Amino acid sequence: MQMFLKTALAALMMLSGLCTVSAHESEDHNAALDITQAWARTTGNRTVSGAAYFNLRNTGKEAVVITGVKSDVAAMTMIHKSYEDENGVMKMDHQETVSVAPGETLEFKPGGFHIMMMRLHAPFKEGDVFTVTLTFEHRADITLPVIVTGMAGLTD
Repeated sequence: MQMFLKTALAALMMLSGLCTVSAHESEDHNAALDITQAWARTTGNRTVSGAAYFNLRNTGKEAVVITGVKSDVAAMTMIHKSYEDENGVMKMDHQETVSVAPGETLEFKPGGFHIMMMRLHAPFKEGDVFTVTLTFEHRADITLPVIVTGMAGLTD
């Protein structure tokens, strides 16, 4: 029954648009943000890390700088960027800050920027919903719901 309720809540959030977070810095919207499609993949029972993904669109007139991230689902949460080096080897680096220019959409996706959660307190099960809080330079934190999906993630 509990799994059914989690799945139903996740589906309702996706259908009703609750997975979209809009935030405005001021009345003139100099740093307005739209955050959509926040999701994470399921993890195995022995998996100690997971990742969250989303799209962040800066609809404002000024750059927005993400300075950190936190979540209660893991002992440590960081922004990482995956990339392929000149030898074709995939690597991942911690990002102290991430800047999003006005009018730009930054995709947090597999193989690129993502929220890395290490030493998970429990495995991610399909239908689970947890929160991630983004911290910013010169603006209030934003907490967004993250839906745990199957391996394919969210589809448009």
